[in-house]
Amino acid sequence: MTRVKNYSITKESIDEMVSAGRFNPSLQIIFRDRHGTHRHKLSAGYMDDIHVYREAGLTCVLSINRSMDHIFLEAFEGNQPAGDIFLQGDQVAKMLGRSDLSPLFMIRRLMAFIG
Repeated sequence: MTRVKNYSITKESIDEMVSAGRFNPSLQIIFRDRHGTHRHKLSAGYMDDIHVYREAGLTCVLSINRSMDHIFLEAFEGNQPAGDIFLQGDQVAKMLGRSDLSPLFMIRRLMAFIG
């Protein structure tokens, strides 16, 4: 897996928010690589630490919020969501085994549960 370093995170437009029925704008990540420009709407919160990796056409976005004690992994294939997993509280330690793993190892362990 290759870490995506150059990306920007913006809020969706008000029109997109209203048409989707949301009360707050969703975050979206935008980055460019040799395969083109990628744009994905995220379920991450404004205070989450975000880590992005790519492998074989799959984009993995790990959101970590330590103050609310949860992590969320979203996977995208092309422009389409490929799956996700949300863990909070004791679930994090139970699924990962350790809480001090690097984001890459967290993604690798959690990918087994996306499908």
